[in-house]
Amino acid sequence: MFGSTIKHIVVATVLLSGLAGCGTSGPDALYGLTAPSDIPVKVGASDYQVLVATPVALQALDTSNIAVTQGGGPVYSYFPKVAWTDTLPRVFQAKLVETLENTGKLRGVSQPGQGLLIDYQLQTTLRAFELQVDGGDQAYVEVAARIVDDRDGRSVGMHVFAASVPTSGDSVSDAIPALNAASDNVLAQIASWSINTVGRLSRGRAAAQRAELNQQQATGNRQLAAAAGSGAKAN
Repeated sequence: MFGSTIKHIVVATVLLSGLAGCGTSGPDALYGLTAPSDIPVKVGASDYQVLVATPVALQALDTSNIAVTQGGGPVYSYFPKVAWTDTLPRVFQAKLVETLENTGKLRGVSQPGQGLLIDYQLQTTLRAFELQVDGGDQAYVEVAARIVDDRDGRSVGMHVFAASVPTSGDSVSDAIPALNAASDNVLAQIASWSINTVGRLSRGRAAAQRAELNQQQATGNRQLAAAAGSGAKAN
């Protein structure tokens, strides 16, 4: 049992035993994440299509192993004999796509390689996704997000999102529900912020396009009037 003994075991030993166990016989259980469906959004639907890029993560999190840290410290260990259903960045990416789709506010959402014509990219960095022990056990998730215009590569918004959920212990059965709850919180925050950001850009661009069209029409009308006036004088 992993249990509370992690607080008293040399972290390197836990790390090696966990990786060795997963490498020789495979995990005994695989865990996934859910995608929230009740997302607070302040804007209407937009016509934009968004690509959710594969999240960036350090090697400690770019793995299918489920991470544990000593109070959020820099040393990582992992639960032995269990794993995520894929590498953590890919699991999180899939659930972020699903969360955005659940809002019904975008014309399309995709991952790279799915052939969708893209207006904006949603780029994320997994800063933390772990059970923190010592000083109060908690699941902690922190993700930096950025929206990039796919046409010119310019960033139109950036924000860091975080959530923590306390646990009653440090076993796998304590960690997984708490990590899922913290992930749901962050997914909902990112989706709400992304939709609201893109929605405001959508209205702003539409207004700018209308203003430009009106200006072009006004310029054309003046040119027509000037040409008509010149013709009348010539006659």
